[in-house]
This record gives sequence, C-alpha cells and structure tokens, in this order.
Amino acid sequence: MDKRIATVLIVGLVIGLLIGGTVGFFFSHSSPSSEITSSSEYSSSESQVTPTTLHQQENETFNVYMDGILFTDYLYPSNIPSSSDPSSFNMYGMTSNRDPVISGNLNVSWLTPLMGNFEQNMTLWNEINQKLGKSFGAAYRQATGIAVGPTEANNIVYVSSDAGWVYGVNEFTGKIIFMLYTPGTLSMWEPVVYNGIGIVGLGSAMFDYQQGALNGFGGGHRGQYTGINGLLAFNATTGKPLWLDLTRSQAMPTGVVENGTVYWDDGDGVIHATNVTNGKTLWTYEYDGSGNMASLDYYHGIVIAGFSQAYPTNVSALVGVYASNGSLAWMIKLPYATTSAVGDAVMAVYNGYLVDGFLGFAKGSMPLLKDINSRQVLLVANATTGKIIWIENVTNGTVHPGDTNNGYNPEIVNGVIYEPTIEGKVIAYNLTTGNILWESPKLSNGVLQAAPTYYNGYLLVPAGTSIAVLNSTNGNVINVFHTQFIMRQQMMVVGNTVIEASGTNYLFAVPFYNLLHDSSISDIGMS
Repeated sequence: MDKRIATVLIVGLVIGLLIGGTVGFFFSHSSPSSEITSSSEYSSSESQVTPTTLHQQENETFNVYMDGILFTDYLYPSNIPSSSDPSSFNMYGMTSNRDPVISGNLNVSWLTPLMGNFEQNMTLWNEINQKLGKSFGAAYRQATGIAVGPTEANNIVYVSSDAGWVYGVNEFTGKIIFMLYTPGTLSMWEPVVYNGIGIVGLGSAMFDYQQGALNGFGGGHRGQYTGINGLLAFNATTGKPLWLDLTRSQAMPTGVVENGTVYWDDGDGVIHATNVTNGKTLWTYEYDGSGNMASLDYYHGIVIAGFSQAYPTNVSALVGVYASNGSLAWMIKLPYATTSAVGDAVMAVYNGYLVDGFLGFAKGSMPLLKDINSRQVLLVANATTGKIIWIENVTNGTVHPGDTNNGYNPEIVNGVIYEPTIEGKVIAYNLTTGNILWESPKLSNGVLQAAPTYYNGYLLVPAGTSIAVLNSTNGNVINVFHTQFIMRQQMMVVGNTVIEASGTNYLFAVPFYNLLHDSSISDIGMS
C-alpha cells in the first residue's frame, strides 16, 4: 500500500473515532499538481459520520507536498456558508489597538470539539494537574491545546491548535469546513486572512536542552532546529495549502498584513516581509534576540516587534522598522526585562501611542530563575519615534516568571488602557497621563494575561474557567459567566455573538445577551 494512502487512512480513522462516527474512504488519484512550490494528490470520499460538526456529508481530502513535507487538508464543502459578509481580518485582534469586534447581526450558540480535545470535566483536569504537577497544564496547551484566540473573515471562524491543526468553522452553525493538518505546531499564530489567503506560522514553543540552559541567562535564539518552522499560506475557504517559507527557528508570534504583505518574525530575531500571494521574501531585518509570542503591530508605515534577549550579547527590545524596506526606524532597549518577557508580550497601538505590558526585575539576579522575582511593568511610547512617554509599575506585587508567557496584554479603547495584571485584576489607565482610572475587583486567583475585549461599554475578561463582564467605565462586575473550559485567550465578538477557544481544544459561540444575564454555559444548552 502506498505510504501516503496509509497515512490518510490512519489520520482519517482517528478523526472518525474522535468525532464519534465511522468513516469509510474511497480513493481516486489524479496527476500531481503543476504548482511550482509543491506537488499535490487529491482524493475524495463519502463519509458516514454522526457528530454535531459533520453529518453524512461528502469529504474531500487534499495531500499537498511542499519542500517534501506532507500537509493534509480535510474539506467538508457542504459546511461552507452560503452567504458572505465581506470582512477582512488583517491584524491580530482585528485592529492595532487589539479589540477584536466585528460588526454584523450574528446571534448564535454552538459548541465544536476539535482534535485532541480534553474531556469537559474540570474536576478530572484538576486531579491530573495535581497528580502530574501544575506544569502539565502549560505543557498541554503548548503542545496540544489552543493558546490563542479565534479570528474571522467572510463568515468563517479560524482557529489554530498547537497539535498542528488549522480549522475553518462556519460561524452560523459551528460546523467544521476544513481541517488542515500540518507537521508543525501553531503555538501563537492566530490565522490572519487577506484576499482569500489564510496565513499561519509554524513553530514549537519548546526548547532543546542547549536553549533551555541558555534560557537561564536570558535565552538563546528560540526554537532552532526543534521541528518544522516557517510561514504557511492556505486557501481561506478550503484550507488547501498554497506555499511554505521554511525557517530554522520557530515562527511563533502572530504577524500582521498590510497592502498585500505579511510582516512576521522568528526565534532568530529576524523580521520578514513576505508577499502574501506568492510567498516571496521582500526584505528581512535582523535583531540579536528572539521573537517568542509577541504578536507584531503596525502604525503608519512602521512594523513593530518585541524581542527577548539573546545570551550574552544583547538585551530585550521593542523594535520599529520601516515597512517599505526593513530599515530601522527606532529601538527601545529594555535591559531590566525578565527573561522572555518582551518577546512574549502583545503590544497595542492607538493614535500614535505604543503600549506594552511585561515583567521586569524587582529583585534577584541571574542566572538562576529561582533567584528572580519580577514586577509587572506598563510602558507607553511614541509609535513613530520610539521615545518613551511614561513607564509605571502596575502593582506593588511580584511574581516568579511563569511556565507560560511573561506578557500581560493591553487593549486600548477611546484613550483608555485596559491592562490585565499578575494580581488577577484589570486596571484602567489614562493613555496620555498614566493616571489610574479604576481597578476591578479580583477576578482570578491566578494571573490575568489575555487582553479583555471591549464591546458596547462592557469589558469581557477571560478569567480561568469563567468570563467576567465588567462595566468599562468603573470596573464593576456586571456578571460572571461560568464555563467548563480553560480560557487564556482574548475573546472575539462577531455581531451579537462572543466566540472563544479553550486551552483544551474546544471552540464555542455564546450570544452576548447570555453572557450578560446567565450564570453558566449550561443555561444555553451546551452541557
């Protein structure tokens, strides 16, 4: 039996068993594709499945080889939305200020389990964490689960899983349109879509031994030779791969798209400008550091990236380069940043202000991480010149650098910074002065890292297994909506519906009305 056919049979059987049905495959082969960058093999099958996401429908399978690497795409064409509300998702968080709210009339509820989903049983999850150690949860999310939130374009919700899957989901029904399996991981890339082309970065969140040792001194270049790394483009409707740009280190942070160019960086500290249509590199800029999880941003022709230090020659920095040619616009060096913090923190830009939240040294010394306590820092700078406007310690508390990222991601709306904190609260700051406007009650016993989402005067805050709804004017808690999922991602709002992904591989949609008035997800029939 052809090894490629055997691979599809095995993966298809796993998918069928996971979803709860039986799958029968019939293969018909066509000649290899004439694409220059890849050869492809196509097969179609009639699938007998009875889950919520797939229901007795035709399944088309695409096997695409790029640089000799197999990518497999499962397409369910009957799940493609019949209507189209043209919207584009060109940046992480929809806009540079990180507020993923898309207008429309969507008002739906659904729940979609994805590959590798962990049983909806928080008691079991907590027991396993207690038995195996708290790092089990972090390792699960970084190797199997979903570490970042969903995105949307043209009535399709996109989500990427660290296990290597990229999904397109019908936003009206929650049914899976395509499942693209990649041989890499997708740790921190929210899929971005531009003119019908989806883009994700492949890059493991893991270190090898040597990089782990260097991390005690501030970190080596992240993810070198630890798997298949690079940038992958795919058809945003079908999921079929289009082109691949391989790199030697992880391509973990979510990039931005502007005028047909995607700007992204990698663990070697390289910022890339790549043509979205054909994958050709336009220019590169190199910084002696590592881009970890800090999604890039863009302001008036300047691409902004955050880098962690690389031992022993440099320090963490925020870097702005001109989008036209990759030359340096400005650099903010941050020698007091803790380990990977600046490379992890997702910055936001609003009206020429750049805002970033990360961990900085409070006390302790290198190289042993056990000797370090860190304080949360909030920095505001001019996005055009890189000049620091103000910088403050967010709280008086300190925290040890965690086993997840060390960034605390701000959102900026109408001149107000909404900052999650290490003390489990949200603090609102005046953008220009740095004055504190309000401080919410404690929402979580752990740290809050994901940016809240502003919607119609409310803040939606992912807080462990709950979603806290706050009054954005004073920080008062309006409602706490309980789920059976672990949420560390920023939520997206489409129309009147909140869409969120869980760290345990579930995707769900809840009407905002229910978030505001109900006590739990079971109240809307999602048990």
